[in-house]
This record gives sequence, C-alpha cells and structure tokens, in this order.
Amino acid sequence: MKRKLATALQNQFPDKVFNACGKLNLNQSASIIEQCNKVISSDTGLMHIASAFKKEIHSLWGNTVKEFGMYPYLPGENSVIHEVKGLTCRPCSKLGYHKCPKGHFKCMRDIDVNSIF
Repeated sequence: MKRKLATALQNQFPDKVFNACGKLNLNQSASIIEQCNKVISSDTGLMHIASAFKKEIHSLWGNTVKEFGMYPYLPGENSVIHEVKGLTCRPCSKLGYHKCPKGHFKCMRDIDVNSIF
C-alpha cells in the first residue's frame, strides 16, 4: 500500500518527489533526509530524524495528536502539522492503528493535500 501511494505521488509530481520507498536502510534514509529541503511525513521516526536536522517538515497527523508528546521536537522554520481539527473520534490511539475503528479513516482522508503542495 505505501509503495503504491509513493509511486502515485511520484507520477503526479515527477519533478518534486523522490521515491525511495522500501529501497534504503535507516542510515541511508537519514542521509536522504539530511539532503532534503522539505520533508512530508506522517508521525514516524523519519519525521523525528528530519526534526533533528531542523528540516522544514509537513507532518500528517491522523489518529494521534501532538498533545500526546510525539510531535517534532525541533522542526525547521515553516514546518506545519496537517490534521483534521474538530473530528469527534480523534484521537483514537496514542500510537495509531493500521485500520480505522470507525471504518471511515476521515482523520487521514480529509487532510487538505493542497495545503501541503
């Protein structure tokens, strides 16, 4: 699923997206992040690596919230957290679920992707 999405994004934005999904180890991934101008990521370890390099981060937040303490510690200037505010079922998890307990996954599907690009 992640590789399929990454390929779709790369096809849609060929001059802006570098897709290395599933091709690199952690050290190689950190090196790529160090070389980036901006990083788009969900709340993952790679987001925290980007934060350590003080990169501009566009982080996507679904079923977790920054108030649980897992936000980018020192994000770069102009970093943005993208989330659906006011969703009554959110947050539903501290670490996230692979499947929406309500079956709609609005916390991710309703993020305005145009605000990222």
